[in-house]
This record gives sequence, structure tokens and C-alpha cells, in this order.
Amino acid sequence: MRLLATAAALMCALVILPASAAAESAEPFDFEIAPRATAATAGASGGPVLSRRLATAHRFNLVGMRWRGGAEPAISVRVRRPGRGWSRWQEIDAHSDHNPDPGRDEGMAAASDPLWVGVANAVQYRMSRRVAGLRLHFVNVGRYAHARARAAQDPEPDFVSRSEWGAGQCPPREAPLYGTVQAVQVHHTVSLNDYSPAEAPAIVLAICRYHRNSNGWNDIGYNALVDKYGVLYEGRAGGLDGAVIGAQAQGFNSETAGIASIGDHTSVAATPETLDALARYIRWKLAVHLQQLSGEVTLTSAGGPASRYGAGARVTVQRVIGHRDTGRTACPGGLLYAQLDELRAMVATGVGAPPSFTARLSAALAHDSIDYGELVPVTGQLAGPDGLALAGAPVDVETNADGSWVTAEHLTTATDGTFTGELHPRKRMYVRLRFPGQAELAGATSARLLLRLRPVVSLRQAASRGRRGMRVPVQGSVGPRKPWVHVVLQQRIRGGFRTVGAKAIRARRGLFSSSFVPAFRAFYRYAVVVKSDDDTDRGSTGWRPLRVR
Repeated sequence: MRLLATAAALMCALVILPASAAAESAEPFDFEIAPRATAATAGASGGPVLSRRLATAHRFNLVGMRWRGGAEPAISVRVRRPGRGWSRWQEIDAHSDHNPDPGRDEGMAAASDPLWVGVANAVQYRMSRRVAGLRLHFVNVGRYAHARARAAQDPEPDFVSRSEWGAGQCPPREAPLYGTVQAVQVHHTVSLNDYSPAEAPAIVLAICRYHRNSNGWNDIGYNALVDKYGVLYEGRAGGLDGAVIGAQAQGFNSETAGIASIGDHTSVAATPETLDALARYIRWKLAVHLQQLSGEVTLTSAGGPASRYGAGARVTVQRVIGHRDTGRTACPGGLLYAQLDELRAMVATGVGAPPSFTARLSAALAHDSIDYGELVPVTGQLAGPDGLALAGAPVDVETNADGSWVTAEHLTTATDGTFTGELHPRKRMYVRLRFPGQAELAGATSARLLLRLRPVVSLRQAASRGRRGMRVPVQGSVGPRKPWVHVVLQQRIRGGFRTVGAKAIRARRGLFSSSFVPAFRAFYRYAVVVKSDDDTDRGSTGWRPLRVR
């Protein structure tokens, strides 16, 4: 212990890292807070409640609430995100409208919907009334691998599987149960809408852990989810094509499938990519179960407090419905609900469904993660439905870095149907290839490929030797430009290196300059790092040795 205490005094200019920050897990984990009565203020007993700003011991990506009793207060939440300050207030539903059907062994929770927040380290909430036994449940998904996009040439839509979004960190409690699929319920997750493509798989994992670990359900409640970029995700275990009974529409889980749009559609409409993905999934799902794609169907309610209909009630609905049509909820949000007629038309007319004569388009990146400034080749092949190469055909390279697809390059296939392009990315992005079609051959789109970008951090004349009490300069550059870099210092102690401190350095126009002063003679190593953000992954100079005499 004395060695560690001595090491901590080595630098006069470095900030010592808190133990919780140094030990933060790379694997997903959950934690909870039970706010004390003194942590909130109310105008009167049982009246509105405004909590204090609650800092958390760990950073979190998702937050929700649960309590005892049947109260359904109005709830708003805001969070503090490092480097971005406090978010706007976000309303979240308090009634448990996504519960399992009555009679199931899964938990029946008095709880809010979960709210994805990105990365946050503090929360504040307000409620229209006090509730008993309030607990805030947080999920940190760690640095779990992002989903890998994959191609699908079979009739089912392209989707991200459970294993690809990390469901191994959220295993079902029990084997799935199966019912029928006679209609499809459309939901929204009421998450903040400003997430990036790379965050979306982690949002699915966080929702799963909240449903399982806080609500006490067997698994994630939805059968499928779709993000605002049009990427489809497998939901509850048991097979995307199966009639798996979820926990998404109390009273009607055994007769419907549920798909959720990741986001809040109270005041923001679903993107065209979202609607297209919803239509593809619903059309395919209903066809698999030999159901009509339009018109009405009569369902039988299993009842429950979150259902609009008592047990045994016969209810006639459309094949594609919003959750509010059968549940006591505003889900899927007013603007997405207003888009359901458009969605029904897309399902009925086949928009988004694979046509009979569709080209086959494959695509690959030479590398899925590159350094800033590097070029990455994009290759692939275009073939007809019979597998024969299509020569001289146009293919567009499209990228999506900010929520919309833009054409980056126009290519033409060679005699063997192959093509090669090149990208010079400035930030993390999705990449896809599109063939617009020709004559009677319908167009095709490749699988979405995630291209990750590492910032390049360089040191100028990195010091390898120093003297006790003398400044060690830290100067260099970072590209793309970042507002901050961090120097991390480690000391060799008992045969291994341990972090003894870190210091934030302001970068201007891609350049940084600072120093630190070692207080003792020892062998160190240091590195300058850039934290990951919405645009790039983590970057580093790598460790540089430093002997101080």
C-alpha cells in the first residue's frame, strides 16, 4: 500500500484517477439507486416531486424506474452527459403497458419504460406524485463489440442476430413459448433520438438487460426492433420467424408479434429507412405465418390492467396496428401512429419486399477499421438472379455518417461483374452498395457494412529520459481535430505497470502541448489517448518508455 501511495505523489500536474474509473468494466453490468426521501422535494405530501441531481458511481447508457404499488405518475428524466452538459427533459411512460400476459411466470412490474441516454454520469427526475419503494435501474453496456452487418440472400429480411448485438450478455431465463401471429403490433422505445449507427446495437442490449434484470421478464419484450437507419434487429429468443410469445402488448402477446422503432415518435416521425425496414419485416412475418397482408382480423384478449380489453373480449383490428389500439398507452407515439396508414400500404403493395427478379449484390471492405487519413478499398460483385455476372452495370457507393445516405462514388462493373472503389472517410460510417436496376431487372442493395475510424495521435520528439523535478514535455498532433486529448502515466511497480495518473490537455487546431513533472526516480511509460466519441473510436500514441533519474 505504501508503494501505491508513493506512486500517487509522483506528479504535481497529473490528476489521480478515481478507483471506480480505473476499474470500470468492459463487460455490460447493471446497478441501482434507491433515492433517499431527502433527495427530492415536493410541494405537499403526495404532490409533485423534483429530485436533486443524482451523480452515479459509474457511467450508464440506459436508465429506468420501478416502484411498489399500482401508481402511474407522469415522469420526466434528464441526464448529464460528459462534455455535453445536461440533456433536455424527456417524458417516459410510467404504466407497464409492455407487460407479459396474465398467467405467465414472467414478472409484472410497476415500472417506467427504459430510456437510452448514450453515455451519462448523473440523472435528475421529476414525477407528478410520490411512489413507494422507488428504485432507479441503470445499465452500462461497456465496450461491447458492435454488431456486424451481414448479407441475406434468402427470403427473410437482412437483420442483426442476437449473437451480433450481444445477447450472450442477456440470456433468457427460460425457453421460449410459442403462440400464433395474426397481426403485428408497432411500438417505439421512447429513447432519445440522437444516437449514432454504432450505438444502436448497444441500445438493444441495454433494453434487453432492463427488461430482464429490472422488470424480471424472461428476455427482451419485443420480437424485433429497427433503428432510425433502417437496420433490423432480432428480438426475443426463439427465432425471428417463429411465433414467439413476447412481452410487448399485454393481453395480445400470444396472437401478435411486436416490433419496436428505436426512438421517441411523440414529436418526431419515423425515418423513411425505418418505415421501409418495418414494411419488409411485417410483410415477411405475416407471409411466413400464412396471414393476409391487409384487412382485418379478430383477436381474443387475455386481459390484464395494461390492456384496453378484458379477458375473453373479441377485438377486430387491422393486420398492422399501433400498440395503443389494444393497450392503455400512447405508444408508438403520435407521429409514428399517424404514419401507420402509409406503412399498411407499403406492406399490402409489396414495397420493401424482394421482387421476383432481383439482382444479387455483394460488398466488402478491405478493412473494417482504419486510421484517420487512410483510404479503404470497397469491392464486390453484381450478378443476376441466375448467378451470371452483370457487366457494364452502374453501382453506387453510399455512406451514412449522420443519419442519411449519400452517394460517395459511381462505379461500373467489369466483365466478370466485379467492381472496386475507394473511400476516404472523415468519421465512423455505414457503407452500402446500390444497383439501381435496368430493363426488367429490379435493383438491389448490399448489406450495410460498418467502417470504424481511429484518430491518429502523434508525439513530437517524445522524451525517453528525464530528471526528477524537471518537466517532461508532451507535444504533438491529433487528426481529425479533437478538443481534448489525455496523457496517461503508468509506473512499473513489482514487475508490472500501474496507472498512477492522467491529465486532460486542450488541443487547438489539431495540436496540443503540455508537460508533467515526475517527483521521484522510477521507470515509467506514458501515452496520449483520445477517447471514443460519435465520430471516431479510441486513438492512442502507444506506450512510450520514460526513465527518470
